[in-house]
Amino acid sequence: MLGALRRLAIAGSVLAQCRLADRLLSSSRPGAVRAAIPWLRLAAEQGDLWAQYQLGLSYDEGQGVRRNYVEAARWYAASAAQGFDSAQLNLGILYANGLGVSKNLQKAIQLYRLAARQKNRNAAYNLASYYEIGRGMPRDQRLAARWYRKAALWGQIEAQRILGYHCFEGIGVRKNAQEAVKWYRRAAKRGDDIAQFNLGLCYKYGDGVNQNKRRAAFWFRKSAAQGYWKAKRQLQRIASESRGQVLQSHRLRAPEIQNLGEIRGNPYRVPKGHVG
Repeated sequence: MLGALRRLAIAGSVLAQCRLADRLLSSSRPGAVRAAIPWLRLAAEQGDLWAQYQLGLSYDEGQGVRRNYVEAARWYAASAAQGFDSAQLNLGILYANGLGVSKNLQKAIQLYRLAARQKNRNAAYNLASYYEIGRGMPRDQRLAARWYRKAALWGQIEAQRILGYHCFEGIGVRKNAQEAVKWYRRAAKRGDDIAQFNLGLCYKYGDGVNQNKRRAAFWFRKSAAQGYWKAKRQLQRIASESRGQVLQSHRLRAPEIQNLGEIRGNPYRVPKGHVG
């Protein structure tokens, strides 16, 4: 079957070139990613937006080719012009950081908006973080919370945790501990260590949920297992309290927030229906 696909790709079929590249990109065989590049290039040069994005990503990350931000920007731009949302997102990040193109925050924001209109969760997250810190636009916590909510609803795990923090502290939204718990829980169940820690705090102190120290310990253990030091500290406190001891240390009640900066798009498999 692979031989037939290769023959079609050699004959010039864009669909076969994309499918063959996709299989090579997904392979763990040594040299497979490098072998995918010629097929991506053939399809990209014929205007396939998926191949253009993947070729840009390869140059961006230095996978299968030498890292080259100028080439990454060129291929992202070709795909973005055809409306591919992750190409718009990643091109925006190149503009935001002056990689392969002249630094231009307004262009970056414009590209994030284009991607976010297609419900690209990472683009929505990036817009939220820009509003939160006032990067390239006036600082606006209300709009930051709005975009974090969009990203969270679309499944962006960091946005879920940060939206929980905003709800807990009343930043850009009405203070609501129960709403905070809802978003912490969503991120915590997906393995976010800081959300797990924050959810543990909510259970420990009864913020937005009934106080339950066993559940608090459960979430602290989850977070600590991933190496988060504040969760480890809370488990020490719980152990000491059970022995009637008091740790002489600052109180660790405040929930945590961690903004990761811009988040990029990920590799995509060939979309369903893309190849017949």
